[in-house]
This record gives sequence, C-alpha cells and structure tokens, in this order.
Amino acid sequence: MKRLALSCAALLLSLHATAQDPDFDAFLGLIESALGQTGEASFAGEKTELVRYTEDGWELLMTAAWDGQQWRLLALRLHHPDRIDAPDQRWANQYQALLHELEPQQIEQIEPPALFEVPPPGFMPAFPEEFRSRQFNIGLYWYQARWINTGGFDQDAEWSLRSYELVARPPTD
Repeated sequence: MKRLALSCAALLLSLHATAQDPDFDAFLGLIESALGQTGEASFAGEKTELVRYTEDGWELLMTAAWDGQQWRLLALRLHHPDRIDAPDQRWANQYQALLHELEPQQIEQIEPPALFEVPPPGFMPAFPEEFRSRQFNIGLYWYQARWINTGGFDQDAEWSLRSYELVARPPTD
C-alpha cells in the first residue's frame, strides 16, 4: 500500500512539474503562424489538419478550411500528452456535427476564436486526481476545458489544465 501511495505521489509530481499551464497569447500566435504558412488551397471548402508543438510540450491539433482567400480555424484540440491523450467524445461529436452541417459558402463567416483561460469549477469537495470539465458556447464556437487536481483535498486542490478544445458551429443565416 505504501508503494502505491509513493507511486501516485510521484505521478502527481511529474504531472505538475512537466507541463506548465499554457500561454494562450502564445498559442494564438502559433495558430496564426501555422495557418499563414499553410499556403493556398485548390478550392473553397478544402480542409487541412495541422499539428504544432510548443517548447514545453503542449500539442495543438488544428483543422482549418479554405474560404477562397484564407484559412479559417474550424477545430482546435490543445492538450499536454503527459496529462491526457484521448479527446473527449463530446469534442468528437461536435466536430463530426460541424463537418456534416458546414457548407463551403459558410466558411468565410467563421471568425477566429477567442482563446482565454477558463477557471476550473470551484465546488467542494475536491479530491486528489479528480477530473473536472466545463463546456460552453461563445460566438460561433463550442468550447470545452478539462482539468486534473494535482494537489490535495478541498482548499488544497491545485487544478492543472489537461485539455482545451473548441469547434466552430455552422453560422445560421
């Protein structure tokens, strides 16, 4: 039992130490740069998937569509592989719904998303290694943020971001 407790403590320390919380301003710059370097597409509605990594290990998975003049971000999954690997099914469902409903002529109406820090839910009790998430809509995007408690119980909880996901919603005319 003592060995299990030590292993869990070591895992929590490594999770906390390996990944710092993200710098959303830096991510916006990375996204804009990635989209700008992609080059032109052959036709409006063409899609591309891009992957970028930050120096501190955050992974950005992006899907963008060409509106005829520029790339528009459709979906983003920002996560740190040391904290989480698989996307949440809700993100996958939102993404599939977008691909099913989005018409090429709607792409030019999709504005860039806002990236901002979302505070974790603060209700009590809080348990070590507990997962929490929030999801909401702002503008034309669906957002989801997920955390893990790398600290202790209740007031000693330390919420570390595991993933930050967004998906555009088709504009309504």
